[in-house]
Amino acid sequence: MPHQKIWESQLLSSPRNIKSVDFFFPGADQKWRVAFQRRYAYGIEPEINTDEYPAYIFFALRDLSSKNKDSLPDMFMGHQGLVIVSGAMHDLLQTFNMGRTRFHEVPLYEYDQKTLRPGRWYFMHIREDCQTLVAEASSGLKPVGKSGGIWKPTLAGDHELALDPEEAGELDLWLDRSVRNRVFFSDRLKKAIKSSGLSTRWLGFRPCKIVTV
Repeated sequence: MPHQKIWESQLLSSPRNIKSVDFFFPGADQKWRVAFQRRYAYGIEPEINTDEYPAYIFFALRDLSSKNKDSLPDMFMGHQGLVIVSGAMHDLLQTFNMGRTRFHEVPLYEYDQKTLRPGRWYFMHIREDCQTLVAEASSGLKPVGKSGGIWKPTLAGDHELALDPEEAGELDLWLDRSVRNRVFFSDRLKKAIKSSGLSTRWLGFRPCKIVTV
């Protein structure tokens, strides 16, 4: 049965979700890193191979306070717009239908890239791209570029995304690459995250309008 309620998230759009955590890719230069970011963020080449995943993550600022390092949320963006989740969040997500989305465990190091931090962390590669947006039934959207077909919410923040959930099926989390920087959560997953007590303050959940095309 298609979802009766879906939530958009600002995981990929709110600056508050960005933390000073960088990724180490063995043998990669800056040009390769930029290309990886573009492929990951915008789905230019969504089939990123697992051997391209980062080897580890590390705090990118030398003088980052202990408070900031000890209070990382359970789902956030590091540098390059890549998503990181805690071990606890990973375990919760694994009990839901994540489809083709992959998780790759990455150790977290201090700025020196030698001192290992405690805890489990995962690079989260969201690979489900479902064409659920119904732009003509949405409000507060503007087109990206001149070619058409890609949209983003206006800066006013008073938008409403209309979705037809048919293509998402039983998935609990997905992207729709026709709308920039939004991740969609099923109602059951959103409720589970909220009731778990995990730190997800800035995910910015907003209900979507459900329509049938």
